[in-house]
Amino acid sequence: NDFGQVDVRYTSGVVERVHFFAAKLKWSRWAWVNLVKDEAVESLVRSLLRSFESFGGVPLVGVFDNPKTVVIRRIGNRIEWNTTFGQVALDYRFAPELCAPARGNQKGAVENLVGWVKGSFFKVRRFVDHADLEEQLAEWLTEGNTKRPSRATGVIPAERMKEERPRLRALAVPAQDYALKFPVTVGPTGLVEHGGLRYAMPARTIGYPATLHLYENRVKIVA
Repeated sequence: NDFGQVDVRYTSGVVERVHFFAAKLKWSRWAWVNLVKDEAVESLVRSLLRSFESFGGVPLVGVFDNPKTVVIRRIGNRIEWNTTFGQVALDYRFAPELCAPARGNQKGAVENLVGWVKGSFFKVRRFVDHADLEEQLAEWLTEGNTKRPSRATGVIPAERMKEERPRLRALAVPAQDYALKFPVTVGPTGLVEHGGLRYAMPARTIGYPATLHLYENRVKIVA
Protein backbone atom coordinates (compact mmCIF):
# COMPACT_ATOMS: atom_id res chain seq x y z
CA ASN A 1 0.00 0.00 0.00
CA ASP A 2 1.44 3.37 -0.93
CA PHE A 3 0.79 6.86 -2.25
CA GLY A 4 2.18 8.17 -5.53
CA GLN A 5 1.98 11.34 -7.56
CA VAL A 6 2.40 12.20 -11.22
CA ASP A 7 2.02 15.31 -13.39
CA VAL A 8 -0.63 14.68 -16.05
CA ARG A 9 -0.84 16.81 -19.19
CA TYR A 10 -4.35 16.77 -20.63
CA THR A 11 -5.02 17.05 -24.37
CA SER A 12 -5.90 20.73 -23.80
CA GLY A 13 -2.35 21.36 -22.58
CA VAL A 14 -3.39 21.87 -18.96
CA VAL A 15 -1.10 20.12 -16.45
CA GLU A 16 -2.43 18.70 -13.18
CA ARG A 17 -0.46 17.08 -10.38
CA VAL A 18 -2.41 13.95 -9.52
CA HIS A 19 -2.08 12.05 -6.24
CA PHE A 20 -3.13 8.41 -6.05
CA PHE A 21 -3.25 5.49 -3.64
CA ALA A 22 -2.37 1.98 -4.77
CA ALA A 23 -2.79 -1.43 -3.15
CA LYS A 24 -2.33 -4.98 -4.41
CA LEU A 25 -2.86 -8.44 -2.97
CA LYS A 26 0.40 -10.36 -3.12
CA TRP A 27 -0.95 -13.80 -4.09
CA SER A 28 -3.76 -13.08 -6.54
CA ARG A 29 -2.24 -9.77 -7.74
CA TRP A 30 -5.67 -8.10 -7.57
CA ALA A 31 -5.02 -4.34 -7.67
CA TRP A 32 -6.82 -1.24 -6.44
CA VAL A 33 -5.96 2.35 -7.35
CA ASN A 34 -7.90 5.53 -6.59
CA LEU A 35 -7.21 9.23 -6.93
CA VAL A 36 -6.90 11.28 -3.73
CA LYS A 37 -6.86 15.00 -2.95
CA ASP A 38 -3.76 14.70 -0.76
CA GLU A 39 -1.65 12.18 1.14
CA ALA A 40 -3.03 12.95 4.60
CA VAL A 41 -4.19 10.30 7.06
CA GLU A 42 -7.87 10.62 6.13
CA SER A 43 -7.07 9.99 2.46
CA LEU A 44 -5.00 6.96 3.48
CA VAL A 45 -7.75 5.48 5.62
CA ARG A 46 -10.57 6.09 3.13
CA SER A 47 -8.51 4.61 0.29
CA LEU A 48 -7.40 1.62 2.35
CA LEU A 49 -10.97 0.76 3.30
CA ARG A 50 -12.09 1.11 -0.32
CA SER A 51 -9.30 -1.26 -1.32
CA PHE A 52 -10.61 -3.79 1.23
CA GLU A 53 -14.05 -3.52 -0.34
CA SER A 54 -12.52 -4.08 -3.78
CA PHE A 55 -10.70 -7.16 -2.47
CA GLY A 56 -13.90 -8.47 -0.92
CA GLY A 57 -12.46 -8.51 2.59
CA VAL A 58 -9.62 -7.59 4.94
CA PRO A 59 -6.23 -9.31 4.61
CA LEU A 60 -4.32 -10.46 7.67
CA VAL A 61 -1.33 -8.18 7.00
CA GLY A 62 -0.86 -4.87 5.19
CA VAL A 63 2.64 -3.75 4.21
CA PHE A 64 3.38 -0.02 4.29
CA ASP A 65 6.36 2.23 3.83
CA ASN A 66 7.09 4.57 6.77
CA PRO A 67 5.01 7.74 6.17
CA LYS A 68 3.89 9.92 9.08
CA THR A 69 0.32 8.90 8.31
CA VAL A 70 1.24 5.38 9.49
CA VAL A 71 4.16 5.67 11.91
CA ILE A 72 5.18 8.79 13.84
CA ARG A 73 8.65 7.59 14.73
CA ARG A 74 10.78 4.64 15.79
CA ILE A 75 12.55 4.51 19.14
CA GLY A 76 14.85 1.51 18.94
CA ASN A 77 12.57 -1.46 18.31
CA ARG A 78 9.53 0.46 19.53
CA ILE A 79 7.12 1.92 16.96
CA GLU A 80 4.97 4.95 17.74
CA TRP A 81 1.98 4.52 15.44
CA ASN A 82 -0.12 7.34 14.06
CA THR A 83 -3.07 7.26 16.46
CA THR A 84 -5.74 7.58 13.78
CA PHE A 85 -4.22 4.87 11.59
CA GLY A 86 -3.61 2.61 14.59
CA GLN A 87 -7.28 2.77 15.55
CA VAL A 88 -8.25 1.68 12.03
CA ALA A 89 -5.93 -1.34 12.28
CA LEU A 90 -7.58 -2.29 15.57
CA ASP A 91 -11.12 -1.77 14.29
CA TYR A 92 -10.57 -3.85 11.14
CA ARG A 93 -8.17 -6.37 12.75
CA PHE A 94 -5.28 -6.30 10.31
CA ALA A 95 -1.60 -6.23 11.21
CA PRO A 96 0.34 -3.30 9.73
CA GLU A 97 3.86 -4.29 8.71
CA LEU A 98 6.43 -1.58 8.02
CA CYS A 99 9.17 -1.80 5.43
CA ALA A 100 12.42 -2.19 7.36
CA PRO A 101 15.10 0.29 6.21
CA ALA A 102 17.62 -2.56 5.89
CA ARG A 103 15.34 -4.76 3.78
CA GLY A 104 15.52 -3.28 0.32
CA ASN A 105 13.50 -6.08 -1.27
CA GLN A 106 10.51 -5.30 0.97
CA LYS A 107 10.66 -1.55 0.44
CA GLY A 108 11.23 -2.10 -3.27
CA ALA A 109 8.01 -4.09 -3.58
CA VAL A 110 6.00 -1.17 -2.19
CA GLU A 111 7.82 1.40 -4.36
CA ASN A 112 7.47 -0.80 -7.45
CA LEU A 113 3.70 -0.81 -6.97
CA VAL A 114 3.66 2.97 -7.49
CA GLY A 115 6.09 2.66 -10.40
CA TRP A 116 3.90 0.00 -11.98
CA VAL A 117 0.84 2.27 -11.86
CA LYS A 118 2.80 5.14 -13.38
CA GLY A 119 4.38 3.06 -16.13
CA SER A 120 1.40 0.86 -17.01
CA PHE A 121 -1.33 3.48 -16.81
CA PHE A 122 -0.35 7.14 -16.57
CA LYS A 123 2.59 7.15 -18.99
CA VAL A 124 0.94 5.16 -21.80
CA ARG A 125 -2.42 6.95 -22.01
CA ARG A 126 -3.75 10.38 -22.89
CA PHE A 127 -6.60 12.04 -21.05
CA VAL A 128 -9.06 14.76 -22.04
CA ASP A 129 -9.64 15.95 -18.47
CA HIS A 130 -9.82 14.74 -14.88
CA ALA A 131 -13.16 12.98 -15.40
CA ASP A 132 -11.76 11.12 -18.40
CA LEU A 133 -8.75 10.08 -16.30
CA GLU A 134 -10.99 8.61 -13.61
CA GLU A 135 -13.10 6.77 -16.18
CA GLN A 136 -10.05 5.27 -17.89
CA LEU A 137 -8.58 4.28 -14.51
CA ALA A 138 -11.71 2.30 -13.64
CA GLU A 139 -11.64 0.56 -17.03
CA TRP A 140 -7.94 -0.22 -16.68
CA LEU A 141 -8.44 -1.79 -13.25
CA THR A 142 -11.35 -3.90 -14.47
CA GLU A 143 -9.34 -5.14 -17.42
CA GLY A 144 -6.26 -5.90 -15.35
CA ASN A 145 -8.15 -7.65 -12.58
CA THR A 146 -10.66 -9.66 -14.61
CA LYS A 147 -9.42 -10.05 -18.19
CA ARG A 148 -5.62 -9.90 -18.49
CA PRO A 149 -3.19 -12.45 -17.01
CA SER A 150 -0.76 -11.05 -14.44
CA ARG A 151 2.85 -10.90 -15.63
CA ALA A 152 3.96 -12.22 -12.25
CA THR A 153 1.73 -15.32 -12.18
CA GLY A 154 0.52 -15.82 -15.75
CA VAL A 155 -3.02 -16.09 -14.33
CA ILE A 156 -5.87 -13.58 -14.43
CA PRO A 157 -6.12 -12.11 -10.89
CA ALA A 158 -9.87 -12.81 -10.74
CA GLU A 159 -9.14 -16.54 -11.13
CA ARG A 160 -6.73 -16.57 -8.20
CA MET A 161 -9.12 -14.43 -6.20
CA LYS A 162 -11.55 -17.35 -6.13
CA GLU A 163 -9.08 -19.05 -3.78
CA GLU A 164 -7.82 -15.97 -1.96
CA ARG A 165 -11.10 -14.23 -1.16
CA PRO A 166 -12.37 -16.91 1.27
CA ARG A 167 -9.25 -16.23 3.38
CA LEU A 168 -10.15 -12.55 3.79
CA ARG A 169 -12.26 -11.32 6.72
CA ALA A 170 -15.44 -9.32 6.29
CA LEU A 171 -15.21 -5.57 6.95
CA ALA A 172 -16.33 -4.76 10.48
CA VAL A 173 -17.86 -1.50 9.23
CA PRO A 174 -18.67 -0.56 5.59
CA ALA A 175 -16.16 1.98 4.29
CA GLN A 176 -18.76 4.74 3.90
CA ASP A 177 -19.96 4.30 7.49
CA TYR A 178 -16.55 4.41 9.18
CA ALA A 179 -15.76 7.49 11.25
CA LEU A 180 -12.27 8.71 12.10
CA LYS A 181 -12.26 9.95 15.69
CA PHE A 182 -10.40 13.02 16.97
CA PRO A 183 -10.33 14.47 20.50
CA VAL A 184 -11.40 18.14 20.48
CA THR A 185 -12.52 20.82 22.92
CA VAL A 186 -15.51 23.14 22.61
CA GLY A 187 -14.05 26.65 22.59
CA PRO A 188 -15.19 29.70 24.60
CA THR A 189 -17.42 30.83 21.71
CA GLY A 190 -19.08 27.42 21.35
CA LEU A 191 -17.04 26.41 18.30
CA VAL A 192 -14.99 23.30 17.56
CA GLU A 193 -12.14 23.67 15.09
CA HIS A 194 -10.79 20.80 13.01
CA GLY A 195 -9.06 20.61 9.65
CA GLY A 196 -9.41 24.33 9.08
CA LEU A 197 -13.19 24.26 9.58
CA ARG A 198 -15.36 25.42 12.49
CA TYR A 199 -18.44 23.66 13.84
CA ALA A 200 -20.99 25.29 16.17
CA MET A 201 -22.00 23.54 19.37
CA PRO A 202 -24.70 24.33 21.98
CA ALA A 203 -23.63 27.04 24.46
CA ARG A 204 -23.98 24.65 27.41
CA THR A 205 -21.07 22.56 26.05
CA ILE A 206 -18.53 25.43 26.14
CA GLY A 207 -15.28 24.17 27.62
CA TYR A 208 -16.27 20.52 27.34
CA PRO A 209 -13.89 17.89 25.96
CA ALA A 210 -15.47 16.18 22.96
CA THR A 211 -14.90 13.62 20.24
CA LEU A 212 -15.25 14.57 16.59
CA HIS A 213 -16.49 11.71 14.40
CA LEU A 214 -15.40 12.37 10.82
CA TYR A 215 -17.37 10.41 8.21
CA GLU A 216 -16.90 10.57 4.44
CA ASN A 217 -19.63 13.17 4.01
CA ARG A 218 -20.65 14.36 7.47
CA VAL A 219 -19.35 15.23 10.94
CA LYS A 220 -20.75 14.30 14.35
CA ILE A 221 -19.41 15.84 17.57
CA VAL A 222 -20.15 14.22 20.91
CA ALA A 223 -19.47 16.31 24.03
